[in-house]
Parts: sequence; C-alpha cells; structure tokens
Amino acid sequence: MSFGEKDISREARVRVKGNQFQGPSSGSYGVHVTAADGDALAWAERMLEGVPNGMEKALYSAINRASAHIRSASAKAVRERYAISAANVRAEETVTVACTYQNGVQAYVHFAGNRIPLYRFDGAGPAQPAYDTSRWVPVRIGVLANGEGKWRMVHPGAAAYGHVLKSTAPKQFQNAFVAKMGSTGHTGIFERTGGMTSSNLDEIEELFGPSVPQMLGSQEVAEKLAGEAVESFEKNLNQYVYALLNGFVGVR
Repeated sequence: MSFGEKDISREARVRVKGNQFQGPSSGSYGVHVTAADGDALAWAERMLEGVPNGMEKALYSAINRASAHIRSASAKAVRERYAISAANVRAEETVTVACTYQNGVQAYVHFAGNRIPLYRFDGAGPAQPAYDTSRWVPVRIGVLANGEGKWRMVHPGAAAYGHVLKSTAPKQFQNAFVAKMGSTGHTGIFERTGGMTSSNLDEIEELFGPSVPQMLGSQEVAEKLAGEAVESFEKNLNQYVYALLNGFVGVR
C-alpha cells in the first residue's frame, strides 16, 4: 500500500509494559567528538585547584548545558523540513551525551527514538474520532458459540488525513480513521489490516511518520549538531570556571 510519502508506514504499536505502548523502533546513531582538548582541561584544573569539587561542578554544568543545547538544536533541525511541533519532537526523542575525561573531554552524542504517530504531525485529522454516517460496514466483534464470527454493522470512521513534510499538503487516506484507544487514552490514525486479533476482533494498526533519528537524516546533520554541542560545552566550561572562582554558588 502506498501512502504518498515514503516516510509514512502502517505498523503495530509496541507494548512497553502494562497498558503503555510506543511506536516501533527505527534504530539510532551516534557521533563521537572531542569536546575539549587536554590543554583546555588542564587549564580548567589549574584554575579550580583551590575550589572544592570545582572541576567536577564545572564539567557537570557544562555538559548539562551542552545536552540542553543539542536537544533544542535537533528539534530546530527537524522542523526545518518536517511539519511537527517542537513539543512533539522532544516527546519522542532521546538525546544522550556521554563523556570521558582522558586526553581531554571526549563526548559521544547519541540520538534515538521510535517512529512518531502520524496523528502528532501538523495538519493531521480529524482532530477527534469522527464517523461517516452515510455508510455502514461490518465489523467483527467476537465469536458465536458455534465458532462462527459475530458481526455488527457500524458507521466507519471518517477518512483520516495527514502528512509529514512541510513541502506537501495533507493527504487523505480513504481506509484510515482516527480512533481513541479505550485502554490507554491514546489517539491515533489507524487502519484495519484485514486480519484478526487473538481475541477474534478486527485487527488494526497505526500509521506512523519517521523517528527523530530518521528526520535528522544524515551523519552530516548529526556531526553539525555535535559540533554545536562542542562549542556550547567549551563556552560554558569557561563561564563556569570563572563563576566558581568568583564564588557563584549556582554552579552544580
């Protein structure tokens, strides 16, 4: 089946635990960078030699600021091409910055995230579950005592629509509909697969857009973001060193 945009797929949601579900995994990638060379680290250590836990505090604060910067920058990079809010990007991304302190500060920036429900992209709809009252369709709701299927006629969901790229207009998916899951409260755009669940009900799967790692798109973008994180780290390390020397206690 073609959805008109290569980034849209129909897949089953993945159970995390209990009634918690998430989109299918789409992989991840990471970038290794030198956040500060040995000379910069040695300078900071000399400057903070007389400050209790000074180096630890300065590094911790600088790394936190760099992590915050790269989260903000990655959301901005995604939204340059994709029709999605910064809040929905942040809700579905995991950005971690791990550092070691041998031969300077070596940072590993890791981007991860699951495919994002199409419903969360701008322009998706209907905003709430709606029904096409001009038509009736049979829906399997269980099994009779004789083993035959138990069916009920219902109004089908109104055709859903959505897109992921800013450069495209929302597309209508004639066989998809917006539904709210009673067990979790999750609202999404779904389509019947034609199969049955283990409870002998009509099986549905959700439409998903790409994940944050997929939307970032390339190693080149990741390296650009990592370079910005390096600049943020070095700038803030210097600031925190002088803040600690001046007795500013807000650094931690």
